[in-house]
Amino acid sequence: MSPTPKPGILEVSLYVGGRASVPGVAEPIKLSANESPLGPSPKAMEALRAAAHDLELYPDGSTKKLREAIGEVHGLDPDRIVAGGEGSGPLLTMLANAYLQPGDEAIISRHAFLVYEIVTRANSATPVLIPERTTNSAIKVDVEAMLAAVTP
Repeated sequence: MSPTPKPGILEVSLYVGGRASVPGVAEPIKLSANESPLGPSPKAMEALRAAAHDLELYPDGSTKKLREAIGEVHGLDPDRIVAGGEGSGPLLTMLANAYLQPGDEAIISRHAFLVYEIVTRANSATPVLIPERTTNSAIKVDVEAMLAAVTP
C-alpha cells in the first residue's frame, strides 16, 4: 500500500508569491503578497544583526517572552495569546488543522487571503467562495452573502 494524501490536498494550487505583471507597466509593485517595495525596515535589519550570533538556535516555541510583553502592554492574559510562525499563515493552518474535517464548509470571500482556501482543501473540507460586492467603485466583502451561505 502506498501513502495517499488526504482528499483535497491535490486540489491546492501552487502559490507563486512576489511576482506580478501588468500590461504596459515595466515594474509593477505587488502589495497583495504583504511584501514591501522599500525593502526591509532598518529596525528589522538592526534586530537581525543583534540576533545573528544565535541564528543556529531554535526560538522559544512557546513564545513566552513575546506573549508576556503583549499581555503587559495590552492588559491581557499571556496564556490566552497565540503567537508564533512567520506570519498569520501558520496560525491559520494550525486552526484549520484543529477544527476542519471532511464534509465541513469554510465560507471565504473570493479574493481573501489565499491560505484560507489552501488550508480548507488540505483538510478535506469544502471552500465556499463568496464574490465581493462593488459599491461606488469600492470592492467590499459581502457579509450578507456570506451569512446567507451558512449551512447546518
